Amino acid sequence: MNAPIFHRRLWPLLLAVLLLAGCGFHLRGAVALPPAMQKIAVKGIGPYAPLGREIRRGLRSAGAEVVEDPAAATAVLRILRNEAPRRVLSVQATGKVQEYELLQILDFSVQDAAGRLLLSRQHLELSRAYLYDANDPLGKGSEEAAIRADMRRDLVQLLLLRLQARGR
Repeated sequence: MNAPIFHRRLWPLLLAVLLLAGCGFHLRGAVALPPAMQKIAVKGIGPYAPLGREIRRGLRSAGAEVVEDPAAATAVLRILRNEAPRRVLSVQATGKVQEYELLQILDFSVQDAAGRLLLSRQHLELSRAYLYDANDPLGKGSEEAAIRADMRRDLVQLLLLRLQARGR
């Protein structure tokens, strides 16, 4: 008696697995940088800035050697613009802020050792909205910091994907 119930529950799961396998879905693997970017210097952002640390960490995880001296590098990643503004999205009837939008903007380019452009100026921009509670400023401050950290990781992943696409 329990066997038909088991089969009725198993079929939808089996069907979902087959559909996912058949459509070509697969988890995104690690980013593979082109050979010309295997030894890369990062200029325009400090090594201790939060985004600078995240970029260097991402490049290392993609298999690149990050060097400080551009003369020793095969490519130079130039950060041309790095901004993280916050703007008001909505206010309450009392005039207090109810919702903020956080932005993370990054413009960059990549040159080879001879100074030729490997990747012309690229523009990346992310935005996230969050509700602000004036009665809990400490909690909302830590929420904003967590959102900003997630945005930096997402931005670096987008940067790495652009670098990988340049190699194709």
